[in-house]
Amino acid sequence: MRSLIAVVLSLAAASAGAIEWTPIGGLSALGGVHFFRGDRGSLSGNADAVFSPAIRLDERWSLLPAARSTYEGTRRVSDVLGAATPLSARMAHKASFKAVWADPASRWRLKPVLSYKYSFLKETRDEDWGKGLFDERLWTVGGEAEFLTREPHSLRVSLDWFDASYPNYTSLESQAALQFAGRPIARELVGDRVLDREGMRAGLAFDLPAGERVRLDAALSTVWSRYGRQKVVNEAGQFEETGREDFLTAFTAAARMPHEWNADLRALGSLTLGAGVLASNQNGYDASRGKFMSRFYDYRELSLTPAVRLLVGAPREPVSLDLALGWRRRAYAGRPSQDASGSYSGAPLTTIEWSFAGTLTYPIVKRFSLVFTLERVSASSNQRFERYYRYAYEATSALAGFRWDW
Repeated sequence: MRSLIAVVLSLAAASAGAIEWTPIGGLSALGGVHFFRGDRGSLSGNADAVFSPAIRLDERWSLLPAARSTYEGTRRVSDVLGAATPLSARMAHKASFKAVWADPASRWRLKPVLSYKYSFLKETRDEDWGKGLFDERLWTVGGEAEFLTREPHSLRVSLDWFDASYPNYTSLESQAALQFAGRPIARELVGDRVLDREGMRAGLAFDLPAGERVRLDAALSTVWSRYGRQKVVNEAGQFEETGREDFLTAFTAAARMPHEWNADLRALGSLTLGAGVLASNQNGYDASRGKFMSRFYDYRELSLTPAVRLLVGAPREPVSLDLALGWRRRAYAGRPSQDASGSYSGAPLTTIEWSFAGTLTYPIVKRFSLVFTLERVSASSNQRFERYYRYAYEATSALAGFRWDW
């Protein structure tokens, strides 16, 4: 018995000695001024911390556990109800565990993953963390299979199951948030945990060379969501037995090309095209006007983003300048726009968003850099009725801080 124990301990010690691990992480903190829709500028900031010890077990297996926390104090507009909802601040914490199987003799790479994310969203500054109506808990289980076509290019197929819940979205809170003059303004969203959903995500992505310098990237994904407690609304404003189901299909394609003027001045340009389609069986019913809108959440979206990264100085510690200009257009097929008084028109609701982002990263010492960012977003829409949601707005942030990588 003692001999058996000794052998087991010897093997365990040998395995432990063969394990290699590399701590990877980073910390960034930015502060500055933020303007939202012409309001007087307010002090704000963002922070991001990530840690991921890469563990190599042997020639085939590696483990990539990771933990990340983010905070955004700059006011943004997010699509949390199928409509533009302003948020004063957000915070998220995520833990994930990924395993990677990579046999040196094989072109295949297998990557199972498990993750949990808790997002906190504040609609007003005086709201307490953890009490937000749209705080979200998200579990994800899945994996990716990667096939190396031509180093370093590959073809990737992924499949994930997810479960999203909103613990604070109870009947009392949701009804209070969605009522005006004692009447519900969004019949389908009033109820207990009606935003909770589960579903599957499938994805296909690949990259390949196009000529000597150009690289092409493309990705196609589809997400099926089932809302267990949200029933479909009919023309009478009543609930059917059928539950809500959404299908979101997204496609992106990008072309990237590097250019080098000399050893101390380089650039990487890119152009990204995106398209998305959401198909939902849920209708909309405006109880305040007795208006029924079939397939209220369906939309089509197009986006275009040219970007460039300039690198100045030595390749190991260059000064970098990232510039990106974004355009996005979304049209809701079953949702008519409204005038300032709330009366519906025959034209579908359409939003257009322009964005600009610039980031300057200046290395000071090894792994420590100063960071300066400037962001501006301008959104317009043919929706003039904004009593409950925001469709036209402008937001500008100018922040400065540091980033530490290890």
